[in-house]
Amino acid sequence: MRLGLFLTTFIGLAGASHISSAADATWPAVGALEDGLSTSCGGGSIGTTPEFTSAAYGQVDIKGNTLTFRSTSPIPNHSFTVDLKALQPDGSGRVVGIDKNNREFYLTFDPGSGARTFHMTYRLKACRRVYTPKT
Repeated sequence: MRLGLFLTTFIGLAGASHISSAADATWPAVGALEDGLSTSCGGGSIGTTPEFTSAAYGQVDIKGNTLTFRSTSPIPNHSFTVDLKALQPDGSGRVVGIDKNNREFYLTFDPGSGARTFHMTYRLKACRRVYTPKT
């Protein structure tokens, strides 16, 4: 009886592991301000600096429950990593990240999986960046 329970649990865990790895994905993407230049993004005059106004070209990698955007742009502060565990089963929802300056940011996803658009906002900034898959 115990052996049967152990095998059932083991097979279930192996299946769950397989399901999560099927969600792994990689795609090129670009992040840019949703409405173009916004002087309110950085709290006034900071909003015109390249960190906030330049496009961020790079690659999105999803491995298990972790999304990483690695920027190839020379502008600082465009790369980030977030935990996706808070997303709904359909792939939608909002997750919280912390940038290298200890500022909270949020990524918002519509339902889906794989290569898709997502949005980034900061707690104290009025701007919104859109990260779009590139082919």
